[in-house]
Amino acid sequence: MKNSEAVWWNEAKSYLMLNDPIMKKIILKHGEGSLQSRGEPFIALCRTIIGQQISVKAAASIWNKFQAGIKNIIPINIINFGNTNLRSFGLSNKKVEYIISLSSFMIENPSAINSWKKMSDEKVINELCKIKGIGPWSAEMFLMFVFLRQDILPLGDLGLRRSVGINYLQKHDPTYEEVEQVAKKWKPYRTAATWYLWRSIDPMPVSY
Repeated sequence: MKNSEAVWWNEAKSYLMLNDPIMKKIILKHGEGSLQSRGEPFIALCRTIIGQQISVKAAASIWNKFQAGIKNIIPINIINFGNTNLRSFGLSNKKVEYIISLSSFMIENPSAINSWKKMSDEKVINELCKIKGIGPWSAEMFLMFVFLRQDILPLGDLGLRRSVGINYLQKHDPTYEEVEQVAKKWKPYRTAATWYLWRSIDPMPVSY
């Protein structure tokens, strides 16, 4: 699964512009680009773990070392590489533990990714959250950026809440309930709405 655009993207743009005048302005201003698949699911999950709670720049630096060191990023190669060598890329002990745990899970459950593709969003989130180091936010980013699911609303994402506050509510930190209320008009394309709201506060395309 190489990087590719969501097949529903143009339909989502038209729908959002038709149903929400504020969203229409945001899309017209930041209309270039689209949600792109992050490609291979296991690699995307490794990258998500590496990027947790550190800056984009730091994450990119560690990821580049990780890629260069492991070369062929498959679960058995990561386990064979060893904890000490993984730490040498700049990973914390916790993140090494999480990546080893993820690799072991994939070896023990080789059909997991294909199973997830057939599941509902909620079920995939539940399954991913059973893996050490993957929480609800990481699972939602996976659904958005790997499976290109069209109706994800990551309420735990600070950028989304801040953008809804700025664009819709004239307040800095709206509650989850307030964001959900605003988002009702975006269904069934809340993924695209979220992507555009991120763009409205940071014009660089988001990629998790």
